[in-house]
Order: sequence, then C-alpha cells, then structure tokens
Amino acid sequence: MRSWIERFIQDLTYAFRRMRQSPGFSLVAIASLALGIGASTAIFSVIYGALISPYPYAKPNEIWAPEIRAKNPREGRGYSLGDFLEMRKLPAFADVMATGWEGVLLTGDHAPEALTGVRLSGSAFPFLGVAPVIGRTILPSDITAAGEAAPVVVLSFKAWHRWFEGDPAALGKTLLLNDRPHTVIGVMPPRFGWYGSEGIWLPLATATGLDRGVNPILRLSPGVSKRSAEEQLHALHRRLAEVRPKEFPASGFTTRLVNYMDITVASGEMRSSLLLLFGAVGFLLLIACANVANLQLARGSARSREIAVRMSVGAGRSRVFRQLLTESVALSVIGGAGRMLLSVALTKGIVALMPEFYLPNEARITVNVYVLLFSLAASLIVGIVFGLAPAFHCSRPDLIEALKVAGRAAGSGVSGGRTRNLLVVAELALSVILLVGASLSIRGFVDILKIDAGFAPDRVMLVSVPLPPKRYATFEQRNRFVQTLLDRIRSIPGVESAAIGSGGLPLGGSQSTFSIEGSAAAAAPRVKFSMASADYARTLGIALRAGRGFTEQDVRHAEHVALINQAATRLWSAGESPIGKRVRLDLLVKPAGATLAAPGSSPEVTVVGVLADTRNAGLRNPTVPEVYVPFTLLAPPSRSIAVKAVSKPTLLLNAIRQEVAALDKDQPVTRPLTLAEVLEFDTVQPRFNMALFTFFGMLGLALAAVGVFSVLSYVVARRTHEIGIRVALGAERHHVLTLVFAMGGKLVLVGLAAGLAGSYLLAHYLRSEVFEVPATDPLALAGAVVLLCVVAFVACYLPARRAARLEPLRALRHE
Repeated sequence: MRSWIERFIQDLTYAFRRMRQSPGFSLVAIASLALGIGASTAIFSVIYGALISPYPYAKPNEIWAPEIRAKNPREGRGYSLGDFLEMRKLPAFADVMATGWEGVLLTGDHAPEALTGVRLSGSAFPFLGVAPVIGRTILPSDITAAGEAAPVVVLSFKAWHRWFEGDPAALGKTLLLNDRPHTVIGVMPPRFGWYGSEGIWLPLATATGLDRGVNPILRLSPGVSKRSAEEQLHALHRRLAEVRPKEFPASGFTTRLVNYMDITVASGEMRSSLLLLFGAVGFLLLIACANVANLQLARGSARSREIAVRMSVGAGRSRVFRQLLTESVALSVIGGAGRMLLSVALTKGIVALMPEFYLPNEARITVNVYVLLFSLAASLIVGIVFGLAPAFHCSRPDLIEALKVAGRAAGSGVSGGRTRNLLVVAELALSVILLVGASLSIRGFVDILKIDAGFAPDRVMLVSVPLPPKRYATFEQRNRFVQTLLDRIRSIPGVESAAIGSGGLPLGGSQSTFSIEGSAAAAAPRVKFSMASADYARTLGIALRAGRGFTEQDVRHAEHVALINQAATRLWSAGESPIGKRVRLDLLVKPAGATLAAPGSSPEVTVVGVLADTRNAGLRNPTVPEVYVPFTLLAPPSRSIAVKAVSKPTLLLNAIRQEVAALDKDQPVTRPLTLAEVLEFDTVQPRFNMALFTFFGMLGLALAAVGVFSVLSYVVARRTHEIGIRVALGAERHHVLTLVFAMGGKLVLVGLAAGLAGSYLLAHYLRSEVFEVPATDPLALAGAVVLLCVVAFVACYLPARRAARLEPLRALRHE
C-alpha cells in the first residue's frame, strides 16, 4: 500500500512538472476542459434546483395529488371541501391536506392591495414539514370544532419585509383582510412558496354547507401501494357519484394519483428544454474530451523517444500507462478553480434568462454541495476518458524505431494518425448536431416574432380592478363602479382610448357552452367567451370585418348583442352569414365563481358584427372561436381595463390610481402590464432556448475548430521534411495549400456527413414544443453547414499557409 502511494505521488509530481514544461499545451487543454465541464456543471445545477430538488418540503417524492379523469376530455371535475373531508377517512392515506384560495383585500394601515389568500387545512404545515422563521404556523386548533377558521395569518418572507421591514415585532400585530382584523402568528422562510411566495396563508374553514373548491394533497399509508390507494379512492368517487350524479362527468371517469414531483411548472416545456440542454452540454463535453485527447496524442508522439528510453531500461507498459493516465487526470482536476468560476458565472446567466413562471416558487438554483460533487466526479471521469486513448497508444511504442534519431515517433504512425482523425471527425459531428440545435432554436424564435397577433400592442397598458365581493355584492354596484371608472379614465389627459375586457384581455379568458339557433349541436360545444366595452376593438387595434361594432348604447343598456371573430364564423354552414343570427351562451345565465348575472337575464344574443382573428389562446396556438358580449351583461368581481396612451402608457398609472381612489379609497389596482409585456411571455421560453443552444453551439464549434487546427498543425510539423523536398523539386505553393486543404477537407466532409446523420436520428427529440419548427428544416440545416464550413476553412487555412511559406532549405534540415 505504501509503495503504491509513493508511486502515485511520484506520478503526480512528474505530471505537474510536465505541465510546467509545456505551458501552452496545458493552458489550451485546461481551457477546453473548463469550458466542457463548467458548462455541464452549470446545467446540472439548474436541473438539480428545478427538477431534482425543487421543493423544501418533507419527502416531496412521497406527496400525491388525486385526479378525476373524465373519459370525455371536454368534461372535468375538481374537488370540493366535502370530498376532502371524506378522503381523510380512507385507510389508504396516512395524511391528507387541502389547499384553497380566495381573493383578499388588504386595507387599514397599509396601502390597499389585492392579494391571493392561500387557505390551508389545519394539517397542512405539519404535512409539508417546513418550520417558520419566527412564530408558529396554522394548527388544527385554529379551526374550531364547528369548522370556523380563526382570524390568524401566516406571512410569506417577502410580505414580512414589505409590510414590516423584517421586524420580529410583527408577531401579534393585525392586518385588516377583507375588512376583518387578522393576527400575524408566524413568518415562513424565503424558500417556502406553497401556491405563492409573496402572499399570505390562512386557515381553511371546514364548516358544513360551505361550497368551496379545494386541491387535496396526500401521503400514502405505510405498505399501501399507489394502485391500491387509487382503487380505494375510486370506490369513494363512485359512492359520491351515486349520491350527486350531476357533479361527476356523465361520460364516466377514472381515478389516478399523480406524484407531486411530476406536476411542477418545470415538468413541461422547461423540463424538455433543460434535458435537451443537458444533452447539448454532454456533446460539448465530449468535444472537449476529444480535443484534449488529440493534444495528448500529439504530445505523446513528441515524447515517444522519452517513453521508449524509460521502457528500454525496465519500465513496464502498465507503469507507463499509469503515468500517462495520471497526467491526464491531473490536467483535468488542476483546472478546478477556473472551472468552478465559469460554472458559477454560467449558472447566474442561465437563471437570469430563465422565465421565472416556468419554475416552482420554491426552487433555488445555486452551486451547492451536490453540484460540487458532480463537478469533481465529472473531472475525474473526464480525465480518465480523454486519457485512455493517448495512454494506450503512447505506452506501446516500437522501441527500435523510436530510439532512432530520425525515426518516426510512436503514435505518429498509421494507428496514431487514424485515432487523431477519428477524434476530429467525432468533434465535427457533435459540433454539427449542436449547431443544428442552435439553428433550429433561432429559427423557432424568429418565427414566433413574425407571428401577427391580430391586435396592436403598442402604447397599451393593462390594469385590473379586483372589487371585494362583500363590499360590491350586487350586480348594479359592480357595473356602476367600472362604468364610472372607465368614463373617468377616458377623461385623463394623455389617454387616447380605454376599454374593458375579460380577465385574459386579449389572451386567455372564459369558455361557455353554446348553441346556434336553427343548427344542429356543434361538434365543439364550447367557445371562448369575452366581455367588452364599445371601444374594445379600437383600443386594441382589431379590425372589423363585417357588420358593426358595439355602441355605447349597447353597452350601457346591456343589449343582448354579440360580436364574433372570424374563426367563429366557421361554426355556421359555408356561405352562411352569421350577422343577425342568434346564439345561446349558457355562461350568461350560469356564470362561474363569484360572477353575477342580471336577474331574469336571457342566454341568447344576436350577432351584429365580425372582428378579425386575434391570437386569443397564446402566440403559439391557433385562434379559437370567440364571442364578445357587452361587459354589462355580467358582473364579475374583477375587471381588466386596457388603456391606450398617446405616448408612454406607464406614465398614466398614478392618474389611474387617483381616479380609483376618488371612487373608493380602499380599492387597490393590480400591478400594471403593458400589452407588449403580455406578448413577451410567449417568447421568453423560445428566447431561453435560442440563447443557450446558440452559446453552447458556438463553444462546440470553437472547440472543433481547435481540433482541426491542432491535427493539421501536427501533420504539417511531422511532414515538414517531405514538404521541403516537394518545394525543392518544383512544387508550387498552391500545390502545398491544396495538399493540406485536402487532408482537412476530408475530415470536415466526413464529420459533416456524420453530424447531419446524427441530427436526423435525433429529430424526434429536436421537434415538439422546444423548437417549434421541424428538425429537418432546410434553412436551419443550411445555416449550420455554412457556419461549420467557414470556421473549418479558417482552421485549415492557417496550417496550410504556414506549410506553403516553408523555406526549402530550412524544411530539408528539419528532423
């Protein structure tokens, strides 16, 4: 054991000495590995924080969410408070908690603010297993035996600092929430973000007769399998369906449990992007390995005489092999400091580019202990991987040939040359795949930017006014407030126009079942339902295609008229005009949630006009049929207002808030967004893909170019004597250029062909929502090929020019 350690120390000391003797080689090798391992470490830190360990909760992989899945995809059914209370009785579950939410208005000593109050059952905080920073959490004792919730509140870390500047004396103070004092009992740590990280948590009342929708979350009892728990839960659902059949899907349903780790916001589009990026940096790491292996082979060829001498005086092949492998591992590990600095910088850059709404609130992406262990393991593995081929070739030289002064070095022969060429081809092929990915991401992003949204986002700001349902309890109160506010906003200097729309203005929104008078039942029984004021189309820049728009008279008198988009006209028979036809919208008499309908309101409306199509389901989704009605036909508790300004719209915000305060000093206005910012939400993910794939593609291309350059430079150096003879015998300089370019061109063509074939094989991974364009997109492939050829030309030209400039006499003296 002692002798082994002594030999290892000797090998390590000699490895460091060799690195000092070849600073240029060491610098290039360490830089290549730093790029490859640093990028891999950065992506792993993001994957660890976003996918592997995004939550601080106790055993998050053992948390399950129940789901009722209807056989008809158009039907759905959530869970009620009563379902949760019944679910707690099942023996399959060791613990069950429930989450609900409601709009909360903060008033009193603080500026009016609309919050999302997260309601939690008494078992929730022990279930989640996260201790508060100060104070205590909600306990079962905060919900009385009668099911009444105590007026207590737990603050998020951000809310604590925003309202109380992080003062521990906040415990025991009161907040006026929905006109009721609530006592602050605790503050959660920064990473706790159950259903929001900037708000508050309140007890969930369980009193009999409350009709509240909740999300149950559960843990399985010891020894109970997922399938057994699903069977028990499904039996409960069937019993409830027998008692309340109208509440369950008529087409039938199944029951399943979904692991909480599989329903994070990073489990969809962002998960696909991160896994593809991890694959991309894996390719980058392989390119770096091949590059350094090539450099090691070239240096090993130059050291062939030294190795031959050592072996001729008694050093065994295994001893030489171990020495060379130790040098490779030392070379990989020695760049750790620079690699970690690079990975920290890259991690910060990736986090800055990531759309925050694609990550769980609780996720924290940092270079932690697990990431450091990954980096160390990667360094050791990479050092071994890229050191195997050079160690294998250089540890078996032809001793007689290597000891000759003019002999060729071991490793410079056929086998060593083939290995170097193969490594360069592999580098080029992997680089092509990375470039194709980068090109596809650029194409996808550019294509999204070219999409015509159908409306004009310039100079339009969106604000929402969440009216407290208790304070504005009637249909007339709500509509009178928003109509008065709209009139006041229109009179503000600098306002070109203002309009009221639905919550998703102009994207998203509600859906309603419908029927067309005189027509058979529609194949698609739902349409997008939007409420609008008379200036809606003018404010958003939506063109009128047929008929007329809403008038102020239509809106103020709540006339039963409607506008439809062009996509909705296809609901009628071909050639049939929808103008003047009647449509039944069930949402007008059965509104969802806290929305109120006018007493005795009719569900039927008459189509009076057709608006141009807009991207109403997101920029990347096709337009869906949409029906607009006057906003006065319903009275939801919250209204969205679009304000088009003469110049910069955000300059109007204070004036709008003053108008709201003039009507109700306790009425808040939500954080404003410009319409351009709303559209940017659909471009953030493609921009993230484009930036990172392009960055890693360029790194891969640079490393591949270094590989081509190093191989050709080595060949030129080894064939200097031959080139001198050719020139002395009359070869023109362009012949020498052609010779070197031919050698490099063969490598480039083979690598290009292999890379294109690899890109085609990976097509099903490079398609779908990540790139938005086919993986065989000709323009993307052409861009990757042209860029690689240009860079490869430069990498070939530099050694070729040096060869062509060789002086015959100096070349003939070269050994």
